[in-house]
Amino acid sequence: MSYRDLQSLTDKTFIKNWKMIDIFKQKGEQLFDQVTTDKRWDINNQTLFNVFALSYYGYSFGVGRLTCLLDPTEINSFVQQKLIELGAGEKYVSGLIDFAYDTFLQPTEGINAQLVGIGHSHFSAEDTTELTNAIFNNAKSIQQA
Repeated sequence: MSYRDLQSLTDKTFIKNWKMIDIFKQKGEQLFDQVTTDKRWDINNQTLFNVFALSYYGYSFGVGRLTCLLDPTEINSFVQQKLIELGAGEKYVSGLIDFAYDTFLQPTEGINAQLVGIGHSHFSAEDTTELTNAIFNNAKSIQQA
């Protein structure tokens, strides 16, 4: 393989990876905007924020890893940035993301792990309305429990 062939292959890989990152961000932004612009959204509702954050991570991880073949650090960084944009503290968000990522590395039980799983189960959906509704309904159910 010549240098020119290798450079061409490298350029194609870069372009392919760049397109995958773009697709990932587009799908992540779509769900983020759908939830945070919904009339039910309340940034001051800690339960709703946590349900959203964990479900959003599960969704984003599925899109990022399984659809776009991205490295987990790229996924984690994107989700962290989006959640901090809402006004959450960096340290708090970092802890949520660490927990959510760990649910993919080792068996984890409990409601928080289930929320990550719910988001993840919707990663291939073109329409995220069902997931958006699930986020609000789950937050409401947890608050009433």
